[in-house]
Amino acid sequence: MSTAVKPDWRYRALVTASAPLLAWISIAQARRVDDERMARQKLGHDLPERHDRPVWIHMASVGEVNAAYPLIMALRQHHPNLPIIVSTFTPTGAEMAAKKFGPEIEHVYLPLDFNKAITTFLRQINPRCALIMETEIWPRLFYHCRQNQIPLVIVNGRLSKRTINKPAWIRAIYQKALMNVGQVLARSDKDAEHFIDLGAEQHKVQVIDNIKFANSQPADQKTTPIKLPRPYIVAASTHDDEELQLSRAWLASDLSSDYLLVIVPRHPKRKAAILQHLRPLTDKLAVRSDDDEVNNDTRIYLADTFGELQDFIAAAELVCMGGSLIPRGGQNLIEVARQGKVALFGPHMDNFADERDLLLNNQAAIQVDNAEVLINKIAELLTHPERIQEMGQRAKNLVDAKSKVAERYVEALAPYLV
Repeated sequence: MSTAVKPDWRYRALVTASAPLLAWISIAQARRVDDERMARQKLGHDLPERHDRPVWIHMASVGEVNAAYPLIMALRQHHPNLPIIVSTFTPTGAEMAAKKFGPEIEHVYLPLDFNKAITTFLRQINPRCALIMETEIWPRLFYHCRQNQIPLVIVNGRLSKRTINKPAWIRAIYQKALMNVGQVLARSDKDAEHFIDLGAEQHKVQVIDNIKFANSQPADQKTTPIKLPRPYIVAASTHDDEELQLSRAWLASDLSSDYLLVIVPRHPKRKAAILQHLRPLTDKLAVRSDDDEVNNDTRIYLADTFGELQDFIAAAELVCMGGSLIPRGGQNLIEVARQGKVALFGPHMDNFADERDLLLNNQAAIQVDNAEVLINKIAELLTHPERIQEMGQRAKNLVDAKSKVAERYVEALAPYLV
């Protein structure tokens, strides 16, 4: 293994100068969520001591945990005796990891990118390899992995244009960090090009596919369609202001007399803010967490609960994908397509460009400019149920054709698992 490349001096200076603030923020966050383990492990304390040389998989937060799930299940299937440990950076990621993987796979918090914390972490965990999901770049961590001859692989690697268009000094930091990476397994040709443009060596970059196309639902967890007294449209994973945009357009249309709009916000804890926006629009509003009854007069149903989105999608006529009517980059379209449903979304789907393009290019989804056009398009589609069925089936076929992608990742990772 070649000599490790030290992090750029500007990064080292920046982290050193901001270390007290970063430590204080981590401790404050841990106190807010009442997680003392998080505070201590982020500073390199109370880390488990592993002697089985586990495969270590780092997932920043909830999205990366969901992406890693099919990979971990495939690893366990093909290598049942392979020890695995996972890390996250956020408490919500830790909560999702516990839910997805249970007690069989140990979870730790990734320490802050401080030399002492990182060296302690690597010494205690002693991983045979490090798998970093998607976009995480930690210069000191990458350096110490290389220094300690721990192969480091970026899995399902993705980089946005915004990242590669950063100022030159930031790109220089990324470039030196990427020189310590053993391999980049990218999710698309475009992402591979971005990694190479940012400084990754071309021979270390390989395109697999987007691991999110793998079926991430546990084998013992089945989708149970949620039936309501009226047929409904789901607004899935909505963000601030989207509920207001969609509700206004919905109530102004004729659809609300025959169909129900079910809003499933990305963050259910936003309930109070959402209701503050919606209650002035209509009193024909029901809230799931309040056990409100849905009847023939109900126009909008706020499903502010955790873990039910897929069940609502399963029984929906159509799905409006959130994060796309405002500049948030959209939300994942794959699970909608996997259920054979047609997704409609706004102009902002940059974070899921590959999935967007795959579905749009095969007439399996619809993109519009704003909420009013979206609701009008829904009204038009509902008069052609055969078209909805055909589009939904195309979407499902496209996703199913890529469902074995986790096995391809396991095959590519084989040299690092010994």
